[in-house]
Amino acid sequence: MGQVQLRVLTNPLTSPPGGHGWCLFSRSCLAHPGDGIERLVTKTNKGVLLAPQDSVYPGQGNNRHSAMKGEPALNATTDRAIGSKKPFPFPGLITWVASLAGMGLSLEAVFKICGSCSVTADYRLFGMEFGWVGIGFFALLLPLLALRGRSACCAWLALLLLFAAAGAEARFIWIQKYEIGQWCPICLSLAATIFLACAGVTWERLRTLSAKGAPMKSKLIHFVLVSLFFVMGLGTATVGVNRQADAAEPDLFLGKRSSPTTVYFVSDWFCPACRKAEPAIESIYPELARSVRIGFVDFPIHRETTNFTPFNLQFLTFEKAKYISLRRALSDLSLRTRTPSEAEVSAAIAHLGVRLRPINYADTLYGMQANLTVYRGFNVHSTPTVVVTNAKTKKSRLLVGDNRINPVTVRAAIAEVERN
Repeated sequence: MGQVQLRVLTNPLTSPPGGHGWCLFSRSCLAHPGDGIERLVTKTNKGVLLAPQDSVYPGQGNNRHSAMKGEPALNATTDRAIGSKKPFPFPGLITWVASLAGMGLSLEAVFKICGSCSVTADYRLFGMEFGWVGIGFFALLLPLLALRGRSACCAWLALLLLFAAAGAEARFIWIQKYEIGQWCPICLSLAATIFLACAGVTWERLRTLSAKGAPMKSKLIHFVLVSLFFVMGLGTATVGVNRQADAAEPDLFLGKRSSPTTVYFVSDWFCPACRKAEPAIESIYPELARSVRIGFVDFPIHRETTNFTPFNLQFLTFEKAKYISLRRALSDLSLRTRTPSEAEVSAAIAHLGVRLRPINYADTLYGMQANLTVYRGFNVHSTPTVVVTNAKTKKSRLLVGDNRINPVTVRAAIAEVERN
């Protein structure tokens, strides 16, 4: 190793006040009090050893540090040159600005200022609006940030809360992309504030660890903990987020409603070919009901079909167990009238022990919109048509015409769309 000559302060117990001596140290050497020298600090890039600021003895005046020519004296506590300015706290500034912006955006969400977030506003986290969740989160976070310089516990809590929130925001972004199909500016901005705050506290934490000379193990613990809380936040949002409107909307599906495979029977009440396909549909229905989700969709090729749709929606919503029998009764009634009244429908289904339970206009409109989404979304142009689709594989298959709709072809279509 190279040797440097360094003027050092000697121990006042063994030397006279103001005394000094000369000593040779290698670049890796660090003197100790037992060597007759007060605690020294190593400047590793040039091998300079300096006495700490508080090792000044009477008679030394301002000459508290002596070193090689051209090397600034260092403060032993901060490892910065004495008289140098403290680095600007960019990490803390980023964290504070992002957190305050997040609180502002949460308030904006609560007051419904965002005009393009109407669909997103239907979603809740464990029954609570996202805006109120955000206000509560930042109300807890901001005091922790203010106290993190005084309490290591507050610093850790702030760090872990932010990364848990980042995991939840990742889930919210996924919902906007793949479920809603619409971006909410307020929601995306709020997610950006969370991610920026995470970057700020991480930068601040790593800089502190580096300044203290912390081992790599400390940094590894940091990354493991923040990753764990990110996953916890993601899992909590996955379980807790749902669309509030779902509970109020009518359930128009039959069969195994949790199945990723859905079979839609698209027909018109006045279509002769549709009437021919009904026996095949009735024969395969019990088998399908055990394994797939089933939907019956009215496609008004004949506009009079819309006169029957409200009754069909009632039966799909309230009378799932007897739906096939009720459907047959409606089909028979369509042979006698194109504008059925409630009295006529009630008489047609009386032998089945069913009474009409009218649904409100909003639910009827919802059902008609759901029908339109199916036949337009799958490019259905004629009736009867069977649409077989699988949500996991993203595959779909159409069977068009009464001669193509039978148990064999429907089973084959289901197997095809479920195959990866």
